[in-house]
Amino acid sequence: MTYIHGTSEREQQRLIDQAERLDGLLMSNLELHPGERLLEIGCGVGAVLARIAQAHPEAQLCGIDISPEQIAGARRHLSAQGLDDIELVVGDGAALPWPDGSFDRIRLVWVIEHLAAPQAVLAEALRVLRPGGSIHLTETDYASLRVSPPDAAIEALLDAFVAHFNRHGNAHAGPALGPLLAQAGFADVAVAMEGIHHWCPGQRRQLHDFCSYLLEFITPELAALEQATGSAAAAALIHCGHGRFGRLNTRANGAISISAYQGRGVKPAAGETPP
Repeated sequence: MTYIHGTSEREQQRLIDQAERLDGLLMSNLELHPGERLLEIGCGVGAVLARIAQAHPEAQLCGIDISPEQIAGARRHLSAQGLDDIELVVGDGAALPWPDGSFDRIRLVWVIEHLAAPQAVLAEALRVLRPGGSIHLTETDYASLRVSPPDAAIEALLDAFVAHFNRHGNAHAGPALGPLLAQAGFADVAVAMEGIHHWCPGQRRQLHDFCSYLLEFITPELAALEQATGSAAAAALIHCGHGRFGRLNTRANGAISISAYQGRGVKPAAGETPP
């Protein structure tokens, strides 16, 4: 599988903006205490690491990403904020370069959805965690992204995006977190759903901002979505839906919803078997 969004400067800035926009959601699924050591697998441009460092200045942070371009971007982003003490490594999450039990916490944010073999990465995460250490995952299910009132053109756009994403990754990674963590050998596995919902007229600005945020990663794929239909009429409907999606906040009763999934698991102590 490939990271469909690429590693351009535009995409790197989008990731930084995204981490700031969704800070509350991302921080709600993290346990970290002073002096503990945390690894973010698939750290990208370091956007989430920066937010963690700001909230937990006494923690020891590390990040790994398979893309040299992303790690170079992370070094620039973190250095600009005076966070030069964060360890950054170019490498594969399925072959982590640290010994067993090196970390207290592991974090993955919208990474499982891009992995062809998430089991291999979770197995490595389990290995480098200390007994009693925890893993924290955030994913979504893009099929849960829906607008109200129903709009055939917008639904065509969103359905096409889900199909496109599934050709490169897993658009439904969120609901799979519980089984994946349990199968990887984690104990005390828990998954919680957190909804994001904005509506008119009371949250018109938030609705506009959220749709604009989503279009930042949908719009670059628009040509591919239209081409994949093989039908001029279907492509035209998707194109229409793209325009209507951007104007959802102008509807008196417009609304948008999506579900995020927060997964957590603990490494069992030596000799313990997860239930």
